[in-house]
Formats: sequence, structure tokens, C-alpha cells
Amino acid sequence: MSYKRYLPFLFAFALPIALVYAWWGGFNPVAVRIETRGPYTYAYVEHKGDYALLAERLPEVRLALERSGIHPGASFALLYSHPEQVPRNERQARIGYLVPAGSHVNPPLELDTLPARRVLVAEVRAAWLLAPSRAYQALHERLRAQGRDIRMPSVELYEASGSVWRPGRLIVEVPYP
Repeated sequence: MSYKRYLPFLFAFALPIALVYAWWGGFNPVAVRIETRGPYTYAYVEHKGDYALLAERLPEVRLALERSGIHPGASFALLYSHPEQVPRNERQARIGYLVPAGSHVNPPLELDTLPARRVLVAEVRAAWLLAPSRAYQALHERLRAQGRDIRMPSVELYEASGSVWRPGRLIVEVPYP
């Protein structure tokens, strides 16, 4: 059996998949550390249901902010329900954007401030679809080594890079005792 027999498969399937995974930031390292983060002022809408649908709510929030004359910062999600413990259609979250302190928003948006707190942070440069799984896996491994598990609520901040050639940056924060 010759290795040349496998070259078409490698060039047609395996190599393109590996290249896309690398382009999306799949091989980028995930930094995990303990920090005090916040406070965050954010404009949001409430979300109940599948967390996979959170990103679909962002355009309506951005449009409402722009109509109010507010330039949105990084996207912000506050996830209340643990995905392994709460059924998909019952999960609760807030989704929106960071805004300057003292901002005023109009319905349907609401405004809140999350105070500074001590958290375990995972940071990764990866595409929006890939980054959460990488960040939460790193947090899970770090906490599991200490005999703990991820506690909710978690905070997700995503900053788009503005370039198709460079992935954005996701920061996930979970409470740390």
C-alpha cells in the first residue's frame, strides 16, 4: 500500500478543513487567569431559549442603540442558565452591547451595570462560532483540576477584529470563589 493513494483525500478534504479551522482561530491558545473585572454598563434585551440564537438578537440591539445616538462597544452576553442543567427552551440570558456609563436607552432596550467582581477569565482569538467552545472547555478543564465546576452566570464579551483575515477576541468570565 502506498501513501500516494491517500494524497487526493488529504488535498481535497483534510487540508481544506485544517486551513479553515486555522483561519477561524482553532489553533490559537486560550489564556486562563483569575482577575477582578468590571464594572460593565450594557444595553440589552432579555432572551429565553436556545443560546445558539443569541447572536440573532444583536442586530436589533445595535440598530436601537444607533437610533439613540449611542455607539455600541463589544457585544455582551450575560448567561444565567447552565446548559447542562437547564433545558434548551428554558435558558435565560441578556444579550446586547457595552455602552458608556450614564447612557440612556429607549425601549425595547434596557440598561444595567454589572459591578466589579473576581472571576476566572478565558480569552481566545477565534471566530464567533468557534470561540465559545474553546473558552468554556479551557475553563472547565481548569476548574475540574481544582475539583470544581463552572458556575453561572457567565459573561461573554466579543470584540470583532474588523478584518476577515483576523478572528475576533472572546472573553468569557465565570464567578470564582
